[in-house]
Amino acid sequence: MYALFVPTPIGLVLACAGSRGIQRVELRLLEEGRARPNRVLLELARRIERYFAGKKETFSDLPLNYEGLEAHRVSLYEAVRRIPIGQTRSYAQMGHLLGLTPRAVGAALRANPFFLVVPAQRVIHADGRLGGFAGREGIKEWLLRFEGAWQG
Repeated sequence: MYALFVPTPIGLVLACAGSRGIQRVELRLLEEGRARPNRVLLELARRIERYFAGKKETFSDLPLNYEGLEAHRVSLYEAVRRIPIGQTRSYAQMGHLLGLTPRAVGAALRANPFFLVVPAQRVIHADGRLGGFAGREGIKEWLLRFEGAWQG
């Protein structure tokens, strides 16, 4: 397995990949373990740096390893990857699109193993409330403000 730590304005991001693509991207408090990047992780790091430099970078064409995930989660993650920067969708909209309940959408996004790459921050409640972000609602709000999608 390959790993790379990427410093960002909101904390350290750990990205891991295997031969089939990115396996997980998560926000970390500490740098634990050692970096061993591969080509896809170096590309991800370059794009994360561009994203936080305000370059409207997307990650939608980077390969993700969905091995072991249910088909509905894969479909949801791919749909969320297509939400443009600066826009949001509701849990209900995403559920309607994919034949899921809003609660199922929320649960799948709460378990999202691909921080930033699958931009779960762009999915909010229909009434404009942000909703959860795996206990990091302040980061969700920060990201949406940064992307120009939240005035709060």
